[in-house]
Amino acid sequence: MAALAIQNQQDKTITIAAKFIFYGNEATEELAQKIVQEIRTMYHEPNVSIGFERENHKVIFTIDYEIVSVEKAFYLAYHNTDFRYNFIRLEAANYVTRSFMGFGLGDNVGHWITSDQLGESTTAPHEFGHALGLDHPTQIDYRGLGNPGIMAPRGTIVDAPLQWNPLAAAGGYGGTLRPIHRRVQAYEIEAIFEGIEFGEDGYAVIGKLSNLIFAENGEVLGFVA
Repeated sequence: MAALAIQNQQDKTITIAAKFIFYGNEATEELAQKIVQEIRTMYHEPNVSIGFERENHKVIFTIDYEIVSVEKAFYLAYHNTDFRYNFIRLEAANYVTRSFMGFGLGDNVGHWITSDQLGESTTAPHEFGHALGLDHPTQIDYRGLGNPGIMAPRGTIVDAPLQWNPLAAAGGYGGTLRPIHRRVQAYEIEAIFEGIEFGEDGYAVIGKLSNLIFAENGEVLGFVA
């Protein structure tokens, strides 16, 4: 997901600003609100400040959204140069049977499915992390370390209470991470800023603009960049 990072020296904040353009058969006001609220809540939980120019700046996430038709999504994507805009198709299912972002970390497009329990399962915040350039961690065993980060993939080994089935053997059937137990960690937010450079105007871009639009089944409907 592309975004803008905006530095404010006066109040010592850095705002990550992004806007979802939701489209598709499942793009309802109710679902959009649930998705955005879950992302806002989870990314503010760590209450992170980062060092910038010898001073700490509080990190704030401003997430907006708009629901549009497929036709308007095409139009907006074709003309888009704004790094805040992210085009997300919402459907009941797709050919890969999972929610995904586009092609490569930081892409500003995605196809998310309601069978992933969007807005109440940590799937949307996880995909948001990919769009901000975060990858899955190389660590797969978090036993003894508490809740893993939001970018921990399914299949991660965790303490028994965090498993799908607390009685299952670690790593076996039911013995891996139940995604609802993921939490956004401070180190993940800090990683978003790695390699990011602010201009004299206090702005920095995050991610890239492929401006793709997806078909209902998750295949690319058109290259519009």
